[in-house]
Amino acid sequence: MKILKGITLLIMIVFLMISIGCTGAPVRIDSIPQRPIDTTKGRVITSSACGFQLFLLIPIMVNSRQERAYESLRMAAGSDYMTDVKIKESWTYGLVGTAYCTDFEATAYPYMTEK
Repeated sequence: MKILKGITLLIMIVFLMISIGCTGAPVRIDSIPQRPIDTTKGRVITSSACGFQLFLLIPIMVNSRQERAYESLRMAAGSDYMTDVKIKESWTYGLVGTAYCTDFEATAYPYMTEK
């Protein structure tokens, strides 16, 4: 009976560790410009970030890929305002695991300058 309780506890700890390892940071996308923007000079910007799930069990940079892709998108926008943000998730099966990628696409508009 004592062995059964120990095995049950071990299984619960393993499942707890697996569920904690499968959490990612949420990404907050701002939607309100602070100043007027110049809608005639929009440009399309893109970014991408990937991670790999080794043997479908060990996540390698999988949980942070949205945050990394969004940060790269913010850097591509510079000081411009981003709008019309599109997110695309994709995966590719490999021999020893699966690669997961997040692609962002947005339109960047410069803020209007005072004349």
